[in-house]
Amino acid sequence: MRFALTLIIVTLISMTACETPESLEAIAGVEGAVIFTSWSDSLEGAVVVVFDKDLEFDRIDEPGYKVIDHFITYGDPINPGTSNIDYFIQLEAGEYQLMVIGLLLDPAHLLADEEIFQEIQNYIVVPENSAPRGIVIREKQINEQTDWYVQF
Repeated sequence: MRFALTLIIVTLISMTACETPESLEAIAGVEGAVIFTSWSDSLEGAVVVVFDKDLEFDRIDEPGYKVIDHFITYGDPINPGTSNIDYFIQLEAGEYQLMVIGLLLDPAHLLADEEIFQEIQNYIVVPENSAPRGIVIREKQINEQTDWYVQF
């Protein structure tokens, strides 16, 4: 009897002492799939990139236009020749433009060299058939994109 009472007390204390972990909060971001229909031989890779909503897509190739000023983040580098890949990029609530870009340099080299990265527009190739996608992320929401067909 004494053992049963002790067990009940220990169980009640254990149940009330447990706290909900804060690290399991919901996250927000964008996810989807990229399907590559062709790759140019000049590309060293590709990446899904997030820019702020103010990026002027028509000015990306314009000398002096600072694409880097609109850069937010990027997904995992994609190897040339990849036929399809799923992506997820964690973001805070806000409005963004999402793009798939080809890279003329090895992605690791481009992303590791601050000086080269500042001039990213000199090392990117915009797909022939794919414009940026405007997305809105609300708090604790994952924006699911439809399949994205890309041709370099």
